[in-house]
Amino acid sequence: MFALSLRCVAAISAWLILSSSAVWGDSLLQETKDVETDQHLTAEKLAEWVIKANPGLASSQAAAEAAAHRINPAGSLDDPRLSYGIAPLTSGSDTGLDQKIDISQKIPWPGTLAARESVARHEAVAADRDVDALKLRVIAQAKSAYAEWRFVDEALDIHYATHDLLNDLIATAETRYAVGKALKQDVLQAEVERTNLDNHKLRLIQLQTTVQARINALLNREPDTPLPKAAPIKLLTVLPPLENLRELALAQHPDLARLDAKILAANSQITLAEKAFFPDFQVGIGYNSLWNDTDKRFLIGASINIPLNRGKRKSELSRARAEERRVKLSLIERRANLLADLAQARAKVLEAHESVELYDEKLVPLAKEYLEAAVADYQSGTGAFLNVINAEQRELNTLLALARTRADYVRRLAELERWTGGSLNAPLQAHLGVQQ
Repeated sequence: MFALSLRCVAAISAWLILSSSAVWGDSLLQETKDVETDQHLTAEKLAEWVIKANPGLASSQAAAEAAAHRINPAGSLDDPRLSYGIAPLTSGSDTGLDQKIDISQKIPWPGTLAARESVARHEAVAADRDVDALKLRVIAQAKSAYAEWRFVDEALDIHYATHDLLNDLIATAETRYAVGKALKQDVLQAEVERTNLDNHKLRLIQLQTTVQARINALLNREPDTPLPKAAPIKLLTVLPPLENLRELALAQHPDLARLDAKILAANSQITLAEKAFFPDFQVGIGYNSLWNDTDKRFLIGASINIPLNRGKRKSELSRARAEERRVKLSLIERRANLLADLAQARAKVLEAHESVELYDEKLVPLAKEYLEAAVADYQSGTGAFLNVINAEQRELNTLLALARTRADYVRRLAELERWTGGSLNAPLQAHLGVQQ
């Protein structure tokens, strides 16, 4: 009967786990379908999905929860100890069975429990900040994956447009060749270029499959799960000043907050090591019926341990102090690296932004104009077909470079947000408010 009950409990537990997984899976799938309806997947939406579904983040959150549950036990007294004994040969005697009962409680030196609880509390805070840091990294990964997904979409659109252009050029070359106004090599050059373009499409499809699998891995889904098309990339009109971002990063970045908590935990660990030089107490009360005199049967007592091995305790104290120095130096190093990463990320965002504008305003229009001129010259009989092919390749490469630069901009902006410690919306609004 008991085994049957255990099987029932196991079955119910499994059903609950599968049901909760199915509910989450259906919820995420429905969200995906909702976005697919509009054919838009934004970086923010993908980051939101990843935060909900990523197993690594859930694992880190579980570790933080476990650390929080260590606080109460760390600050609690040990359980009381109960001992009981009898004198079996006194059974059946006139005075009855003689017995001995003792209850005792161990009490650490004052401040020891508070120090233990403080260590556990600050370690729990550090674990929470670990979750926040991992969340920043996962969000940056999600936005970077969105950028690559958008690049693939743009690159395929460029490919199809270029493919249509080549078909038109081939038709033109064949018509001119048929009437004796062009060479056979013009048609062959166009065919070679179209074949190269088909090969380029194969590489894009491979990249699309790879990015799709990477995004689905972040979402804890099957690699070939369909994804909606990526929304167009929008560039920020302005970035907050570096000084504002520095202040924000120093105030809110979880890496620094985690090390601050580690320092406080190390301080409490030093206090705990200092308390080890003092004895612990043990108090108790008992009853012993072996004594004939009833006044002697009730006992109250106390005991202490004698901390004779001071060398061991000195070593533990030195270890705690060395650990505190290590964490403090780690904080100094992390702060310096964070500010360096922040400055570098902001510079890369600015460079990518200017590069996008350069492509949009100059390079792409020039490439299109160059292609139009080459086609016009060829159709009028004053230009070589090779010039048309070169112009087509230049336009293709320029458009692909623009798409790649836009994707780089999103990736670099995501890294900037990661080193800042969060979204740039608040500092950007504050900066714009000051300017106005």
